[in-house]
Amino acid sequence: MPRILIMNAGTAQMSGTDLTAIQLTLAAKSAWRSVWFAQEGDLIVSPVAIPTELLALVGSTLKFDPSTLSVLVPESAREATALSDSTLHSDTTVERIYRHIRRTTPWRICACYPTEGVARLSAALGIPQNGDDFTLQRGPDLLNRKSHFRQLATSVAIPMPNGCATTSPDELFRAVASLRSETGSVIVKLDNGAGGLGNVILTSKESDPLPGARETRQVLWSSFDPNAVWAEMTTPSCRTAVVESYHLARSIFYLEFEIEANGSIAYVNSGNIRLRRSKDRSERALVWTGLELPSDLSNQQCLTARAHAYRFVELARILGYRGMINIDGIFATDERLLFNEANGRWGGGSVLHSIATRLLGPDYSDSYVISSVRNVRLSSLQTAIDHFANEGCLFDSPRKERVIPLAADQDAGTVECLVIARSRPAARDLEDRLLRMA
Repeated sequence: MPRILIMNAGTAQMSGTDLTAIQLTLAAKSAWRSVWFAQEGDLIVSPVAIPTELLALVGSTLKFDPSTLSVLVPESAREATALSDSTLHSDTTVERIYRHIRRTTPWRICACYPTEGVARLSAALGIPQNGDDFTLQRGPDLLNRKSHFRQLATSVAIPMPNGCATTSPDELFRAVASLRSETGSVIVKLDNGAGGLGNVILTSKESDPLPGARETRQVLWSSFDPNAVWAEMTTPSCRTAVVESYHLARSIFYLEFEIEANGSIAYVNSGNIRLRRSKDRSERALVWTGLELPSDLSNQQCLTARAHAYRFVELARILGYRGMINIDGIFATDERLLFNEANGRWGGGSVLHSIATRLLGPDYSDSYVISSVRNVRLSSLQTAIDHFANEGCLFDSPRKERVIPLAADQDAGTVECLVIARSRPAARDLEDRLLRMA
């Protein structure tokens, strides 16, 4: 059955209405890498044009005819580089999609984020989906707010850092004052920020950049100014901030599930979130280098984490949510399991898992390690393909190993790559080769 793939990352529901230039750029990059979800005959609705060389690479790698794919870029999305709800269910967008899909039936809608606009588009096209009633009431927003995560997770006894939601500078001050003594550090989170871009770690100690935030900031508690932090951490569209005790992590991971249309819950994959220190020592955040699947958790750690996460996913199922759901967590240096947030949408590892399943089979994690490497210093997809072929590290279908370039950011002169290897050491060797190109 062909699908309508809606690349609506960077929506107001995910990141608020006050998107920064960085967030808009990330939304565009997400659309390019998400093209790897495509299957023969799909229609891609994207906020940005999809390069023909990328479509050709996806088709040749995944063994289907890319000429069967169609791409629709709504006029009103081009400048914003994000698909808003008003764009998705506008008369113009609905008519353009309908003219395409009326030639073939039936169709299915797959969206990065199940927004109210996606549900209204579904109704206008006559493609009803289980979960649409919940989505029409903006129910998935419950699964993409850090304050709501704390509320829902508490109801099913998910282990979390001590913390609370705050709605004023005075509440923020009280929360910081009560939580800072636990570890000497707290993290302040914008309620609907994505990718750690809305988070700041406050610590009384001198510290290198720490995971989970755009900045690690040393403060003198006696002169802490909650009004300044509140003004910095909130926006007109989001007047809530979450404050939690901050715990150093031994392992940073995510778990991904899918609540299927019939209500059944499928475990999808797990992965490690990988970070490194910037070469620029003045940089106040760690650099996100990519993901690695499966996670390196021990069997017992994985079973424990999945058991807890499943209870949260079951609650989401009961509420009426259908679709992908990711839950982020850590095993702290004291071995405590702590969950940080959930996201009801495609995760960063969703497309990596999809590629691996199609190339290697559903049980790939038994025999392979899959990792993404961001910001490889190559100027284009074709440059990357040629270079990897010359170096003997381009993905080889018979051997089912090596490197696939996923998407290029020509403005930055970088490419994101997928590494497929038989072991973690072999994956590291390939990653090192890629990073030496930087």
